[in-house]
Amino acid sequence: MRRYSIQNKIVLPFIVLFAIVIFVVPLITIALLDRKYGEQYGLETENWLKVIVSTNYIRFDKLIIEDSQKIKKAYGVEVTLVSGDNTINHTTLKGLSDEDWSNLSASMKLREAREQIKGSDSQFVLQNVTVGKQRYKVIYYLLPQYNRLLCLMRSMDKIADAKRQVTLLILGIAAIVIVLVTLISHLISKNLATPIKELVQFTRQVAEGQLDQKCSVKTHDEIGDLAAAFNQMTQDLRDSRNELIQAERLATAGKMAASFAHEIRNPLSSMRMLAQMLIRKKDLPESKREQSMQYILEGIERIDVSVKGLMDFARPATLERVEQSLNPVLQEVLNLMESNLSHHQISLVKKFDPNLPPFLFDRDKLKQAFMNIVLNAMEAIQEGGTLEILTAHDMDGTRIDVVDTGIGIAPEDQERLFEPFFTRKPQGTGLGLSNAKRILEQHGGNIQINSVVGKGTTVSLWLPLM
Repeated sequence: MRRYSIQNKIVLPFIVLFAIVIFVVPLITIALLDRKYGEQYGLETENWLKVIVSTNYIRFDKLIIEDSQKIKKAYGVEVTLVSGDNTINHTTLKGLSDEDWSNLSASMKLREAREQIKGSDSQFVLQNVTVGKQRYKVIYYLLPQYNRLLCLMRSMDKIADAKRQVTLLILGIAAIVIVLVTLISHLISKNLATPIKELVQFTRQVAEGQLDQKCSVKTHDEIGDLAAAFNQMTQDLRDSRNELIQAERLATAGKMAASFAHEIRNPLSSMRMLAQMLIRKKDLPESKREQSMQYILEGIERIDVSVKGLMDFARPATLERVEQSLNPVLQEVLNLMESNLSHHQISLVKKFDPNLPPFLFDRDKLKQAFMNIVLNAMEAIQEGGTLEILTAHDMDGTRIDVVDTGIGIAPEDQERLFEPFFTRKPQGTGLGLSNAKRILEQHGGNIQINSVVGKGTTVSLWLPLM
């Protein structure tokens, strides 16, 4: 559906309305005036003929050239005398071509005039005729005793010229008025449409999340009030967003603190118990004492891993992007896992896209993310399972699929997979997937997980070709 701007909706109706008023109404008026003037013109000519007849201004039984010239000079009309068989006996018309002379009887509509006279009570009949490309208002007077027609032909050229001049004048005035109306309408509509366009642009910026923008209030009318209301709404949205962000940060920090406290509580409790035992039991065998110290060191190592994972997740990392091929990077990670895969009798299937184009990415960060995904897959696979690694690309990006035939993930857990410190594994930190997701998003990509309990899991990593 075609979309019209407010400016067009304002300008076009004004132009159409004024075009109708300026063009149609004057033309109708001119046509009515032309008709009335023609009637008056004919009535005036008829009165002239009546005066000529009633005063015996000329002799109709013997109309001579001097009489016709006398009428032409006195009234400014052409005089034509027609016999009973519609033959032109005499006329004051001049300058006609041979063709016009031969068609003069038909051009003057003599037969129609006689029939109209016979069908009416009057001896006078008026008709418009064209002779030699010139229009005439003709009055026919029947001389019964001679069966002749006396025709007074009054030229209509002056009326036509006047009508033409008036029409051209009106059309010129109409064109000027329409231009002025268009200009005024354009200025009015622009005055209305410009702040509306600015307001629409402002709302689009707000919709894109640019809540720091402010719409300028240039008018003191309803549109200005609307802009002010939008500014107030944007301010309220900005305040609400800041409050929401602050609340989310506090909630995230609280959740992470609780998870971290839970993560280190068990090893701390074990370390405290072992330390108390070492202090109280002085006669503890050396082997038992060394074993307890080893347990304490393992607990410290576990806490150190949790702290390191939390720091990696929390602190912003700067990517060092280098244009390189992806397949060799993935192969390096798989080479490190080769012995572990063989130990657990896991079959590795690689389907690397040989035409994968080089693109910009951080080698170490992507290796870290891919290693976390592969380790999770290996831990989920029972002995004798299969781990399949696939790479592919399209016009927009590169995809890495890690497919395992492990135990799968329960549906209620899938929504929480990327939550920090969430894990179902006894020795897990719950930060591997969170860090992998963060690394992918820093590259402008994403990560998706599809899993069916008892059948396996597919983790899809997508990276843009930048």
